[in-house]
Amino acid sequence: MKTVNLFLLFMMISIHIFSQGFSNKQGGHCFTMDIPDYMTKTYALNDASSLQYQNTSKEAYVIVIDDDKDHLESLGMKFINSKDFLENFVNDYKKDSKKRKLTTITEFDFNGNSHAQVELTWKEDDTDFYMLITVVETKTHFYKILCWTVNDNLDKLKDDYLNISKSVKD
Repeated sequence: MKTVNLFLLFMMISIHIFSQGFSNKQGGHCFTMDIPDYMTKTYALNDASSLQYQNTSKEAYVIVIDDDKDHLESLGMKFINSKDFLENFVNDYKKDSKKRKLTTITEFDFNGNSHAQVELTWKEDDTDFYMLITVVETKTHFYKILCWTVNDNLDKLKDDYLNISKSVKD
């Protein structure tokens, strides 16, 4: 009986230590999204992003660039949906990188918003990278969410990246 109790205690402690929590963070013009607790806010990843988080020891990075639809239209850019916006972006993104590969774009609705998503892999300085790129369309904005890591950490981070990409609320 004592062994069973010790085993149960060990399991509960292990689950608590290895569980990943998410916290709701605010960005940009008044949107929120869920970011893993192991990531910290930064300002060094991208000048155009309205939200940026990282964990350098895990090689985990996420940025969000939000675009107001009215502003885009005033510049002569009109996109019919999130897929159209994503296709426009990924056409040239990392185009000259070695071993650049894109998956087929998937579309889905979540939290009342239209999503388009693609996975990108490329090689840079002998390192293989992975990026999940998601565009979320709301009534007033397009949100471009870029989550990336080195390929070696993909299995550990992909589920978190999928959760991040679905969590935008404005």
